[in-house]
Amino acid sequence: MFYNPGGPGVSGLELVMKQGDLLQSQLGEDWDVVSWDTRGIGESGPDIKLFASDSEYDAFWSRLQGNKTLSSRGNLTQSADAEAFTSQVPTFDNFTISLNEMMVSKNGDKLKHVGTCANVRDLVYLVDATYGEGFDVNFWGISYGTLLGTYLTQMFPERVGRVILDGVYDAEKHSNQAPMKWIDTDDLTIDHGLLMWAQACAATPNCYAARQLSNPTPEKVLALFDQALNTAHAQYNGYVWTVQGQNNQTAYLDKNNFSWDFIASNIRTALYDQKLWQILGETIPVIVSLQHNSKETAQFELKLPFRPQYGILPEYALDMVNIAIYCSDTIDPAGETTEDLFQAFVDAAQKTSKWAGATLAQNMRSHCHRFASRAIERLPQKMNKKPKNVVLVIGNTGDPITPYDSARRVASSEFLGNQSRLIKFNAVGHGSHALNSTCVDNAVKRYVNGEPPSDKGNDEADIVCDVDRTPYGSIPQEWRSSAVLSTRISMVAFVALLFISLWAL
Repeated sequence: MFYNPGGPGVSGLELVMKQGDLLQSQLGEDWDVVSWDTRGIGESGPDIKLFASDSEYDAFWSRLQGNKTLSSRGNLTQSADAEAFTSQVPTFDNFTISLNEMMVSKNGDKLKHVGTCANVRDLVYLVDATYGEGFDVNFWGISYGTLLGTYLTQMFPERVGRVILDGVYDAEKHSNQAPMKWIDTDDLTIDHGLLMWAQACAATPNCYAARQLSNPTPEKVLALFDQALNTAHAQYNGYVWTVQGQNNQTAYLDKNNFSWDFIASNIRTALYDQKLWQILGETIPVIVSLQHNSKETAQFELKLPFRPQYGILPEYALDMVNIAIYCSDTIDPAGETTEDLFQAFVDAAQKTSKWAGATLAQNMRSHCHRFASRAIERLPQKMNKKPKNVVLVIGNTGDPITPYDSARRVASSEFLGNQSRLIKFNAVGHGSHALNSTCVDNAVKRYVNGEPPSDKGNDEADIVCDVDRTPYGSIPQEWRSSAVLSTRISMVAFVALLFISLWAL
């Protein structure tokens, strides 16, 4: 079983070294666990470079911070805030143009050879070289990895063996629409995911945020988030977070140093994985306390919202290879402007979710209309091919970045249809590994051993799975498949949060 952990830009070699035993236990002893670094990542060429030094890198991204910059925006739901945000169009346009110019001048034609089609061909070659020419391709893709898996079904349908698409990124939209045209897709289930997290938090005193409230409810927990965000937006002093500042505890103790997007981006990405829940449940109450008590001395860290930090992520991630991979797949720009991009974020924030504005500069979509290079091979056709074998598709109902609807769509009769089976996973998080589920594990093990779920013959889930338990304890009743779910809605480990948020889309 070949794995891709997503990004684009997460090292497959690191995945196997760190989580190989877990992956092996999910599959069984008869399976090999294999991965590789996709092009431009880790040990694989071509070598994509952008910044010559840490200080050059830091100076470039710090341009987006300070008063009357992107970092001073709010959630874009109010007209005055939206107007202030759109006034930054010229600044961001110059920023993304300069990013593109640096990328092209330093890397040239190498940028044309890191796209998804090339990586799919590499995958097939690796299978041929390892197991023999023509051997079935067995592949588990998570997040961006589902793009590789879906492209595989269209480029090499006759080679599809056991293929799992987990945390589905919409490949059809990716290959046929301008990235800014479907920004709102990312935000379809984040409010539901945050509500689910709040339900789990409020249900037990094991959640620090719940212990700070009398008679805690999900609504009261979420009110803490709104309080922290609204206060940050009102009091932000324009502080510019640098690498040194991020490691300086004194900077965290000035309540006016936090911007709305600084906190919002952390809240959003803390929903990705259960390892980050306890941090999320503790950090927000501490920030609220700090905002109302200048003597707060709790020790905590957050990540920079705009970009990662040298010394924490591998260098290839910091050279923005993810943007080169992502944008090289997309259709040629057809007159889209940065003004159109900003309006798309405003529309998504006002019509889909207020969290839409929490990821702008680091969102790969934000740069494709100004990115000059495109891959030498892109997926040219609609997804109308049916693979040789059934594909297993998994979607979380509370996924903060790849909504369940994307999983449902790729498994629908419009695309893979009866050559796919769909698992609906009632869980918060990005991908099925976000929370433990015996139901999901058993379905996967049966599938890889030749027993796919029965086809219900419609576009709905073939299996519905629940979580075994949450990091706080038993799962809330609202989470269970029999319940009707509402559709409203010392911190060193934030380093892990940073890695997931930027490089595991």
